[in-house]
Amino acid sequence: MHFPSLRSLLTTFIFVSVVCLVAACGQSVVTKPPSVEQTGAGEPEPPPPEVPADETLTDESAADASESESQACAGGVIKDDGSVETGYGYVPSATMGQYIQRFHSDEFSSPKLSKVCICLLRSRNDNDIDYEIVFYGDAGGRPLPQPYATVPATATEVPKGVAEAGRFYEVDVTGVTLPTGTSYIGARWDPSASTFFFVCTDRSEETEWTDVFSMEDRAPVWTNIKNSRDPIFAPHRSILVRAVAESNE
Repeated sequence: MHFPSLRSLLTTFIFVSVVCLVAACGQSVVTKPPSVEQTGAGEPEPPPPEVPADETLTDESAADASESESQACAGGVIKDDGSVETGYGYVPSATMGQYIQRFHSDEFSSPKLSKVCICLLRSRNDNDIDYEIVFYGDAGGRPLPQPYATVPATATEVPKGVAEAGRFYEVDVTGVTLPTGTSYIGARWDPSASTFFFVCTDRSEETEWTDVFSMEDRAPVWTNIKNSRDPIFAPHRSILVRAVAESNE
């Protein structure tokens, strides 16, 4: 009876292992999201694979916004208490990332919006960021795949670190009209171009939980952060995104 040599067995093992790593085990395939110019009101995508917080600030010392900052979008719909415990963002390997927060038309005195205020932080040396304020409709408790409105914006001299309590940036969104029911409002940017920027986050126990969804180009399906296993989201309450209706100015 013939037995294969040790060298032959090793060669076969190495070959099978390489095939598993490259082919059978699969390679990551990036699917780009549809263009924002497209519109669609179809059913939302099925729940995505786990999408962790790619990059978060590590300074856990809460900072309260200054009096002038805490008055940002005064008279509008505010879901935070003005304190900043951390921020949500992405590493530069992502080319699109966004965080959006749930709002409802009943919370506003008018469906016509005038401005959105968003608090931003950074952890590296870049001071400025180009981003978009994005507005999404709802289907079955999840954001639709495409926004119904986008407004480009630029933030300059963004504060560094949680200790600085972030800074609110006011964006004129005149012309945006909320649909009846649930909407989602937040920010979208390119983390590979504007690196290590974050949306300010409120973790205060006294603050009521508000749903926030995340999506990026490497996993282009919405994830409700309350369903995430990433511990960074466990103490979540809200992100510091506020909106004002025209009649409240």
